Amino acid sequence: MSAPGTRAVVAALLRKDLRIELRNFESVPAMALFSVTTFVLFHFGLQRDTLSGDLAAGVLWVTLLFAAVLGINRLFVADAEQGGFDAFLLSPADRGALALAKALALLGYMLVLELVAVPAFALLLLGPPIGHCSSLATSRNCHIQVCGSRILP
Repeated sequence: MSAPGTRAVVAALLRKDLRIELRNFESVPAMALFSVTTFVLFHFGLQRDTLSGDLAAGVLWVTLLFAAVLGINRLFVADAEQGGFDAFLLSPADRGALALAKALALLGYMLVLELVAVPAFALLLLGPPIGHCSSLATSRNCHIQVCGSRILP
């Protein structure tokens, strides 16, 4: 019996993770709520009407990073509790496919999150123009997915 191709394995795992999220709506809404709540806390905690420069970028980046940690946890906890990792390790599939599929799922989660978080950031903290915020947030996605997907049990 030959091992399945890496693309097929990644596609199957990604399809599984996205179907689970579309059925339950747990990860992305929790990440969005966390982000908006964090922006509200920063708004009142910093006692400023506007943020600019490095402070604005730092608030946005840290909020998205912590929301990504929440998404990473939710991506991996179901597989860990229900024996999905053990079943995958017993299969003849490439081990890197699991990390790649989880990274792509998290990338999708983060893109949807940014559709909510960046306008909320602009509205609550009156930060830089939305175009600047979205390019900043999108450039950080690759780093977050790679680091998050390397945390395998």
